[in-house]
Amino acid sequence: MRRRTLWLMALVLVGCGIPVDNGPEVVDLEVAAPPDDEQPTLGELAAVSMYLVRNDALVHVTRDLPSPPSPHVIFESLLEGVTEPEERANLRSSVPPGTRIIEVRENGSTLHVDLSREFAGVGGEEEILAVAQIVLTAASIEGVDLVAFELEGVPTDVPVAGGALSVDPVSADDYASLVAP
Repeated sequence: MRRRTLWLMALVLVGCGIPVDNGPEVVDLEVAAPPDDEQPTLGELAAVSMYLVRNDALVHVTRDLPSPPSPHVIFESLLEGVTEPEERANLRSSVPPGTRIIEVRENGSTLHVDLSREFAGVGGEEEILAVAQIVLTAASIEGVDLVAFELEGVPTDVPVAGGALSVDPVSADDYASLVAP
């Protein structure tokens, strides 16, 4: 009976178009790899310099971001505010909540940072610290010496450490006095 059942199963399999073989068949497949510039770099992180505020002074921190981090990704991370460990270290951000990066573009050694209107929602010392956070973070990007600010596509002046307004692009030197020792 068992032999008859096996014979019947083989007949059904052959009738269905499924070949009956003695063992597994090895199939060679050639899968084209994506070009080198499209190779995923999952899991690779880069330490990125940023500046946050503690006791009204700027403090250097590093965050691990997907490598290689673009200026846009760096500023998105900065504008998200502080992480839990940074908050436990009494760090904060002076950048107003809800501020978004509209565009970041490089022109030689000048980085143009276009922010949403929410950035204008802060004034006084907090505005100076917010601008300084962005400028010092930008200065840590290789090749960036100056930062020009825009609000929703319109060039805007920004305060330097002493409180004077600058219509020209600003540099890290303009805020060096605000960095904690």
